[in-house]
Amino acid sequence: MKHLFRKLVCAVLCLSLVMSFAPPGMAAAPTHTATLYAQVTDSGEIISKMVIDFGESLKVSGVDTDTFTVHAVGSTAEHCAAAGAMSYGDYDADRVIEKVEANGRYLTLYFNLSDGAGATLAYLSNSRNYPVTLSYTITQNKPLTATALDGREMSYTANYAWDGQVHDEETAKFESVKVEGGINYQFYNAGDADSLIVWFHGNGEGDSAASQNNVAQMLANRGTVAWATDEAQQIFGGAYVMAFQAPDTWYYAQRDGLLAQAEAEIQQVIAQYGIDPEKVYVSGCSAGGYMTTRMLIAYPDLFKAAMINCPALDVAQLRGGETPTDEELASLRDSDTAIWLVQAVTDSSVRREDCSQRMFDILTQGQKLTQTSYAQDLDSDFITWETADNKYKLSLYETVNLADKADSFGVTRPMGNIKVASDDNQDGVYKTALKNDHWSWIFTLNNDPQDASGTDIWTWAANYTPNRSLVQQVINGWQNFLAALGL
Repeated sequence: MKHLFRKLVCAVLCLSLVMSFAPPGMAAAPTHTATLYAQVTDSGEIISKMVIDFGESLKVSGVDTDTFTVHAVGSTAEHCAAAGAMSYGDYDADRVIEKVEANGRYLTLYFNLSDGAGATLAYLSNSRNYPVTLSYTITQNKPLTATALDGREMSYTANYAWDGQVHDEETAKFESVKVEGGINYQFYNAGDADSLIVWFHGNGEGDSAASQNNVAQMLANRGTVAWATDEAQQIFGGAYVMAFQAPDTWYYAQRDGLLAQAEAEIQQVIAQYGIDPEKVYVSGCSAGGYMTTRMLIAYPDLFKAAMINCPALDVAQLRGGETPTDEELASLRDSDTAIWLVQAVTDSSVRREDCSQRMFDILTQGQKLTQTSYAQDLDSDFITWETADNKYKLSLYETVNLADKADSFGVTRPMGNIKVASDDNQDGVYKTALKNDHWSWIFTLNNDPQDASGTDIWTWAANYTPNRSLVQQVINGWQNFLAALGL
């Protein structure tokens, strides 16, 4: 009887091994789970790699970039139908596999970051970036080598299924906060920090057709996640982060009461988390640069420092907003808020002369300026102008590949590209990549601009000290005391 039992057990084990290692057609192939990992690049969040788990009983090897085909579909069809929009960013294509790494039971496939089929957002005809619905199909083209626990090596073929998860360690730091009747935002909780950084996104990241997605502002570029990096947190001594999403567009800031609503929500966070009112910073790009400027005009004492990128002042009226007057911009000189403006010399979306340059010229009228040039190996060269009191700065980045094109007003003028460091094939070697010349926020979000002293833009903002009179210091101290008492 014992011998019969042993034979049965042996038969079952042998059958299991045959089913596990037999080629297709002989037995049902096992199915292994694949998980996707993403990273937020200068051009938005990209699915950067896939990890396949072969289970505890197998160790895999003998894999190259041709072993698998990974097909990706990114679709916004359902939302486009509801929003009456078309998508310019949907895709249905194979990913380019740059390299593979086998580590025991796990196999990692690294994708090219610029292969056109990895973005988690698509750009729509209503001028919005919107999350795609993802689908991934994995096909094994040739056998790999699988080693069992007993040391046997097998030629191995299986099936694979994506588990439906996308992991991004940077976006995972944030919590989606939705405010009924208000402005939604992504929030980074910095624990016992006493500082706050506020980010206003560009026009493409506003909500689309009241979807309440509250995620496009975090996925479209590094404008949200950059402030929660180890580097930023160290420089600012720990800082909470609020990244608002416009209900539609920041150009409606005055029409829809967005200025007062944003200020109220900022004040609520300041009170709730015990943030020092003297350590609140703001940054914004394009339409968000317009919103930032409008916030500075409306609440001149709210922010310690502002880092404004390509502020869309010239197109504001065209798009439903109000272009700030010279008098409004000049009024900022009475505020303690320090301002560093960043833009490319040419900008295909908003004119530098009518935006950052205009604002800087008004702020610094009659003051002596220092000019410093910086040459860079991979990124664009730039020049920084600044005032003697360290309060106002302007960094303009060189553009290349200039060609005459028509802008938003139908005016033909030179437009080109900025140069940025990039590692699209994930080999650890950065090379120069060309980006739209409007995307100058890339430099601020990578803490690239520097002044005459070699101080970077984040360090300048964190350490700026306003040159106040003794009377003003007493008044501000008294105001902060009353605020702490809730009066």
